[in-house]
Amino acid sequence: QGKALGISIDEPVEWLQKNISALASSASEKLGERIEFAPADVSANADYCAAGYGVLTGAEREAVRLFARHEGLLLDPVYTGRAAAGMIDLVRKGFFKKDETVLFWHTGGQPALFAEKYAASI
Repeated sequence: QGKALGISIDEPVEWLQKNISALASSASEKLGERIEFAPADVSANADYCAAGYGVLTGAEREAVRLFARHEGLLLDPVYTGRAAAGMIDLVRKGFFKKDETVLFWHTGGQPALFAEKYAASI
């Protein structure tokens, strides 16, 4: 069985757990199988929000560059860049076991990578 961990870019863990569990419960009903998700079923990490929404740190810049150079993926620095930076930090801290497979689920979106505000700093 797999596990999912969401990395917040600007919301506290409690907010994410409450809202994501409600959305998951609603989605399951729409798919024809009512499953009640509780906030405790949602694993989230808000340790990477401190800089504030849209404020890039060296960690986001590094993540955007690493994904571009090694995977050919362009990350939006505001959302996926911060989530990737969080994942990279957790890997470096040994959060994941060495034999675990870690998937970074990049769902796309309109990258702000080329916005004037961010382009020069990346």
